[in-house]
Amino acid sequence: MRALVLDAEWNPRPQYDLSDDERDRQRAMNSGQIWRDPELSVEERDRPEPADDEVLVRVKYAGICGSDVSMYETGDDGYMHYSAYTQLPSVTGHEFSGVVVENGDDANLFEEGEPVTAEVTDYCGRCQMCRQGFHGHCENFEQLGFTMDGAFAEYVAVPEKILWSVASLERAYDDEDDLFRAAATVEPSTICYYGLFGRAEGIWPGDYHVYHGTGPIGLTGMNVSRASGAGKVIAFEPSDPRREIAHEMGFEHVYDPLDVDPVETIAEVTDGEGADVHVETSGAVDATYPVIEDSLAERANVVHISNAGSDPEIALRKYQGSSAQLYGSEGHTGQQVFPRTIRLMASGQLDNLPMITSTYDLEDADEAVEQAAKRVDGKVLVQMS
Repeated sequence: MRALVLDAEWNPRPQYDLSDDERDRQRAMNSGQIWRDPELSVEERDRPEPADDEVLVRVKYAGICGSDVSMYETGDDGYMHYSAYTQLPSVTGHEFSGVVVENGDDANLFEEGEPVTAEVTDYCGRCQMCRQGFHGHCENFEQLGFTMDGAFAEYVAVPEKILWSVASLERAYDDEDDLFRAAATVEPSTICYYGLFGRAEGIWPGDYHVYHGTGPIGLTGMNVSRASGAGKVIAFEPSDPRREIAHEMGFEHVYDPLDVDPVETIAEVTDGEGADVHVETSGAVDATYPVIEDSLAERANVVHISNAGSDPEIALRKYQGSSAQLYGSEGHTGQQVFPRTIRLMASGQLDNLPMITSTYDLEDADEAVEQAAKRVDGKVLVQMS
């Protein structure tokens, strides 16, 4: 089968404290400190055989995530930008849709031909974090497209317990191709869904939501907010193409933070009440947090989604004075986040098709990553078959 493979040189920085586990397994916990000169190439690989607890999926579409881009991009010294966990060489890709081809001996939840998508984190179910219900913080995790082969391939083997049917999307999409394209955007949609409703507490229909950044995660999050009853969805984005995509998706209040005063704009749009919900999806935290802190509504929720390269100064008194909460959110595992997001899509209330702006064939998947790195698209997809 054909697959997009990421490889790099294992070359830990001299000052990095390499753990025994990293050294023994050649599995980086901070990839930006270890992997140098990453390369992407479309290669021929053997079709995977599903383990007893796995399902073999023929991939239809896979989306390019910001993490896929950051594993490819490097600093001047050649070290990749991605700062979390990888084990290379590996087939990348974790936002995908496909159909079930074969079940492992102990897998029986899905039928052959059933349309599916998947979570990213394969959790053990036995560690202390899993036993508390925090599967996304499993102490023995593996991750699809990061530490285990992912979905930029014609076939991928997926643990059955993180696979979900998307057959219900037939209610929203008459065209089969549209169904699979939409299903490939379930995973990014769950990121903000989990942040808003799995991490934060006390978010209500009618709340004013402000998004800082309208990249793929911001755009899907804005869709989730609208589908969940936000009173208004406001966004700030310096990229002209991405603001235009947001407008085309039906969002009225989308502004260039370089052309307007965001604090004054939020006050104007909310009639002086401020933002009930702030969602940080840009990573430009030195610019966004002063805006957030000067536009908090009473009892506001601030949800931090982005992987920022630095830490902002936090004005704690402003949070205290507004009885506001700041929630860190990463991932989406557990709490029925995937099936609930799929339900929103099936109901027709959450439609991400308008944000898909570029589609590439698998043979050109490396070019798709390069296109996503330009940060002008909504969502870039790779079509497998």
